[in-house]
Amino acid sequence: MKITVYGGTNNKYYSEKEIQACADLGKFLAQHGFEILTGACGGYPYYIGRGAVQAGGKVIGYTPAKDLQEHLERYKFATDGVTDLEFNKNVLSTNSENFLKRSMDMTPYSDVVVALGGSWGTFSELLFSFFAKKKIIIVDEFKGAGEIFDIVDDFFRQRDNNPDVVNGAEIIHVPDLAALKKMLLQMVK
Repeated sequence: MKITVYGGTNNKYYSEKEIQACADLGKFLAQHGFEILTGACGGYPYYIGRGAVQAGGKVIGYTPAKDLQEHLERYKFATDGVTDLEFNKNVLSTNSENFLKRSMDMTPYSDVVVALGGSWGTFSELLFSFFAKKKIIIVDEFKGAGEIFDIVDDFFRQRDNNPDVVNGAEIIHVPDLAALKKMLLQMVK
C-alpha cells in the first residue's frame, strides 16, 4: 500500500520528541510494508522518510527540482530520507509553482494520505487529495492545516451540488500516532 505523508516542513520548530515520533512512524511503516511518498523536503515527512529508510523501507521523494544538483543546491534538501527521487520533468518559473506541481504529481499515486501539521503547502496538498478522492487521515496531535480542513470539506459537501467533486474523498481524524498506526494496520489486513 502506498501512503503519502504531508506535513510541516519547518525543521527549526520541532522537538526531539516529535522528531523521534516521526522516525518511529517511518520505521513502523517500513516494517509493515508500506511504500511511502513524500515531497522530498524537510520536517515531519523527512523524519518519517529517514526512519523508514533506516529500517529498509521504500520512500519515493517527489522533488520540485529538475535534477539532483538543483535538489541539493537550490532547494537545499537532503537525500537520506528517500530511497528514490522523482524529479520535476516540467520546471515552471517560480518555486511556488514547482512545489504545487510536485504535490499534484505525487497525489494520484497514493492509496491513503496522512497529514501531520503543516501550513499553506500541506493545505494545498490536502485539497489536491480531496479532489483526487483519496482517503485522508489527519493526525490531530500535530496542529496545522488539518485543523481547518474540515471547514473546506463542509463547504464543498454542503454548497457544491456537483457530486463528482464531493463523492469519494474520505476525511478521517485520529487523535495521535498510536491511533494512526492502529488504523493503518486495519487497512492492510
